[in-house]
Amino acid sequence: MTYVRGNPQRTQRKDVITEAEFNEMLREAEAIPETFYRLRTTALLCILRLTGKRRSEVARLELTDFKVENDFLHVTFTLSKKRRQNVMTKRSQKSIPLSDPLTRPILDYLDYLKSLDPTPKFYFPQTKSLWGQGYAILGDKAITGRQVFNLVRAVTEKAWCHLFRETAASDVVKSDPSIIGAFKVQRRLDLESVQTGFNYVRRFASDIITREIEQEAF
Repeated sequence: MTYVRGNPQRTQRKDVITEAEFNEMLREAEAIPETFYRLRTTALLCILRLTGKRRSEVARLELTDFKVENDFLHVTFTLSKKRRQNVMTKRSQKSIPLSDPLTRPILDYLDYLKSLDPTPKFYFPQTKSLWGQGYAILGDKAITGRQVFNLVRAVTEKAWCHLFRETAASDVVKSDPSIIGAFKVQRRLDLESVQTGFNYVRRFASDIITREIEQEAF
């Protein structure tokens, strides 16, 4: 199997990532021969699916951003945004149950990185080809958001990073299609405005809302 960058043009689709699609992505990742690349891609997919975080936040994760406590894996993300001449930095923590089956690949990859000497600073460090003699891990350099995109596209041509974000939002809305659900989406995705949360509710709960209106009409 050859792993290439893939077509950067997004596939037009209205739905989010299905469980079957995601499982197929995991199978593609687990078929990668080299241990480091296999663990890295699998962990990346699981983080995107569980958190819905932006690719820039995922790319900059450090090993110190991970902490296991009270049956949860706590992951702290850093978001940097430009505001005129200043750069605003925001830190947010997501808590993932250790009981979730997608948490294990994240921890397996973390353990692998900690076993390296020297231990990388970044959770997704860059690598450098050694002219056909393997590769070197550049632990003090994180991959870019574009490289996160490329890793996803290497295992599927039907999904992209932001689609994971939309899928995470749909998880929340399906469990709570009420007004409160919009605030839950805002908190889950760390949105600046709750209006975006309402947009997700309208998108993913429109069939439920329509059905309830029709029932009230009787």
